[in-house]
Amino acid sequence: MRRWALCAALFALACTDDALPIETAPASPPARWVVVHAPEDLTLLELPARAIAAPGSEARLSPPFPARVLRVHVTPGDHVLAGAPLVDVSMPEVLTAAATWTATRARREVRERRRDELESLRADGLVLTGSVFEQEVSLADLDAERARALATLAAAGVSAAQASRVLRTGTVTIASPIEGVVREVDARLGEVRDPAGATLVTIVGLLPVRIEARIARELPEGATLSFAPIDGPVVPLASEPVAQLVDPSDGTRLLWLAPSSEARLPDGLRGRVLVAFPDGAVFEVPTSAIGAADGEPFVLRRTDGDGVERVSVRVLTSSGASALVAGPLAVGDSLSEEVWQLLQPAEAGAP
Repeated sequence: MRRWALCAALFALACTDDALPIETAPASPPARWVVVHAPEDLTLLELPARAIAAPGSEARLSPPFPARVLRVHVTPGDHVLAGAPLVDVSMPEVLTAAATWTATRARREVRERRRDELESLRADGLVLTGSVFEQEVSLADLDAERARALATLAAAGVSAAQASRVLRTGTVTIASPIEGVVREVDARLGEVRDPAGATLVTIVGLLPVRIEARIARELPEGATLSFAPIDGPVVPLASEPVAQLVDPSDGTRLLWLAPSSEARLPDGLRGRVLVAFPDGAVFEVPTSAIGAADGEPFVLRRTDGDGVERVSVRVLTSSGASALVAGPLAVGDSLSEEVWQLLQPAEAGAP
């Protein structure tokens, strides 16, 4: 009886107008295409950089001995030549050395003549050798005293020929060792400054420089480089770095680049290294559009009739979602972002 009831129910269900829905597989999403364009991602085309000048590009002048400021010759913003007077000071130690150097010259001449006389008399047997030796010792002591005085003068930038003038005027002039611009003056008339105190005058010179840049990857091959400072004209750079190393703190690379021709810039001037390529030589594509087979990178380019062709490329550099590549491409080409999905199963490595 139950069997007949079940058959009747199934027959009634089959005769109804409302059929049960049939589950179907979802349709595949449409292919996504991206367009090849000229390089424009600034993270790939600009590097933070700064100018690094030679060690003599900046001078900070302070007195080598305790000194009293007598006169200031410059103000900030002045352009000075090497040897130009900056500040006149009075340094007692230097004045003492100048007096010693000047006074001992006459004393040495007298003792030298006396030694020569005694040497002549000793040759005739009229004086003992000890007398000549005493004069030699006295001359050696004077020479040592003069050497100490000369060392003090040299430390203050005073030559032996200038000792008399320093002694006469009582002043020592601190001069600029380089050509440049006065950036800072910290000197007040009459104040006494210690060598360990603040700098009296700071001079910034314009000397040949190198450009230090930081990059997160290798420098792209075939690029034209230039330095764009925050102030001033763009400076062309050599394409190959003078030196480079990896910063162990963050893994980035430090590059030192030389200008194509001599460039004089302030030390520490900041700017950007601009990376450029010849028109049509390098293209920017999404990194998601690049595949690799046997270690060789490639892209899939759409052809006429919605066909797809595989194009080998050379990846110059990449950062995040963008990459710079070289190869037989053109601006406006359509590339697939679904590289592996569009390949044949055998080529994609599917079983």
